[in-house]
Amino acid sequence: MAATCRRHFFSLQGEGQGRGNAGVVRVQLLWAVSMCCALLCIQYLPHSISAEPILASSLGFCKTVPVLRGAPLHCCLPAPTRKPIRFKFPTCANGGPPVVRERKPVHVVQNDPEYVRKYNLAYARMKALPDSDPRSFLNQWRVHCSFCNEAFKQRELPGPLGKATGVLLQIHYSWTFLPWHRMYLYYHERILGDLIGDPTFALPFWNWDNQLDPIAGMMPFMFLPNFPVNNSALTDVNRNPNHMPPKILYLGYNGKLEAEGKQNLTDEQIRYENLCVMYNQVVTKISARSFLGGPYVVGTNNTAATVNVAAGETPGESGGMEIVHNVAHEWTGLINNPAHPDNEDMGNFIYAARDPIFYTHHSNVDRLWDVWKTIPDNVTIAGNRQRVDYTSSDFLDSEFTFFDENQDMVIVTIRDSLDSSKLGYKYADVSESDNLWINYEPLPPHKPSEPWNPSHWPAVVPSGNNTIGKVPSSFKLARRAPTKKDLKGKGLKHLNQLQEDIVLEKVRIPHSAYARFDVFLNFPEANRETHLYMSEYVGTFTHLPSGMVDMSASVSHSSVTESDGQFRLFNIRYSVGQALRRLGIADWNTDVVVTIVSKGVRRTNPTIDFYFSDIKQDFQ
Repeated sequence: MAATCRRHFFSLQGEGQGRGNAGVVRVQLLWAVSMCCALLCIQYLPHSISAEPILASSLGFCKTVPVLRGAPLHCCLPAPTRKPIRFKFPTCANGGPPVVRERKPVHVVQNDPEYVRKYNLAYARMKALPDSDPRSFLNQWRVHCSFCNEAFKQRELPGPLGKATGVLLQIHYSWTFLPWHRMYLYYHERILGDLIGDPTFALPFWNWDNQLDPIAGMMPFMFLPNFPVNNSALTDVNRNPNHMPPKILYLGYNGKLEAEGKQNLTDEQIRYENLCVMYNQVVTKISARSFLGGPYVVGTNNTAATVNVAAGETPGESGGMEIVHNVAHEWTGLINNPAHPDNEDMGNFIYAARDPIFYTHHSNVDRLWDVWKTIPDNVTIAGNRQRVDYTSSDFLDSEFTFFDENQDMVIVTIRDSLDSSKLGYKYADVSESDNLWINYEPLPPHKPSEPWNPSHWPAVVPSGNNTIGKVPSSFKLARRAPTKKDLKGKGLKHLNQLQEDIVLEKVRIPHSAYARFDVFLNFPEANRETHLYMSEYVGTFTHLPSGMVDMSASVSHSSVTESDGQFRLFNIRYSVGQALRRLGIADWNTDVVVTIVSKGVRRTNPTIDFYFSDIKQDFQ
């Protein structure tokens, strides 16, 4: 593959109209060079001046990762044998665009025996590499195990080994989730292609959001035993036997209800609820914060049980895409199996990347990031807002390190990850099925059996231990109209371009706990068995175990009496503007009732309460 393509940073090309413009061209070139130098100088000024992007590097400190059962895991990566290099976009030998890899739906490519053989061969060769090789399947698993479970310390720029902050590194629960996983897949895919000598090799994507094709949401056949083509390198014993085909992935999945025999939806109901979940977790999330997640800068501690807001610290905040992606993890892993309290492999971030399905799952997550940017605005009152990524230097200049197909450590910035076409891959068009959830219409609003008023329910106690209990909890929320102050820092011109959100602040979640909260507006009778395909449903929060700091509680799933060190804090954001209009609420001063349904997962949950500090209206 090295003979086929090379890489470069950029090319500068001047245009002139005859010799008479040669001097002008030279002046323009000198000006351009001067500007480039100035920009480079600005980029490498001390970041304390205006920005504090993080460095996520595997160099330096690395600790083992505790698990619920068994000895802590060694997830540290090999040290590079050569000096780390900076990322360069791929190009072909003639300096033109790179060879384009096309990622196709797995339910389509599994019908191609040649592709399956090639795919299996790539993983077989990856699994045969020695543990000392950073390209080996073991080390590919360790990449996710370490970066996503606080094995490293967050560092300051520049990479590859900036100053350690003393804060444990966590790639989930923030705006780093999608960019980091994109580049993880980028190098994983290139390594696989290099191992079989095919520069066009592409990962497939598990098109689980597709409710049009009857098999798209099933666990892909090509990863399962007894497949007609040799797939021995693609199988994994730690998958849920109760979710094998013809079962389809249910995005409203609840392990406890399943264990109780109460999750008995038809395939048609599952597909309709899946459309509803996708709509609420992707389409209604028009701001970068609601879709990608909250900020993650130097000093942000997503493992902490306390947050000093006055000092600029913020809790973790997952975006809508990360939250819905968690469900596929949970559903695929060994949930409700007492012999596997860690719900391995897919059901726990520690083990997930040991299953080859993981990479096809995240390929679809990555695809949906591209799709999100193209969805028209039917969310804000203005209806003309563009979906764009964050533009702050804190976001764009954050750095990650990965090993490439040549065993070199590469330093990548988030700005390198934002355009998948520049990375040399694209996705097959499945817009027909995407449009089903993009254009989803929920059922008409529920008609209460008797009149009620939001004042019948209590407001939250600010900074108090407000409870999300074993039974649904309902709270009154006072609303207001947006002001010009809400536009600050948003890059918007008009108030009617803002997205209205409801935020649960500082929700305490045990590191080792599985949690799911579904939220409804003006539907206080909602419960664990309430269907999601209704106008009052506004979204979901899910949490999978990761980065467990102290496993002294073993398999008890952390009771609320445990020490603060076993909890992390979250802000949970629900985008509600469009739902309010569906419910006929046009007056900004109309209060609403927010109902939180804690579904829990597994046989024993919800057996604990969760606590949060406040519910607030917010504008993004």
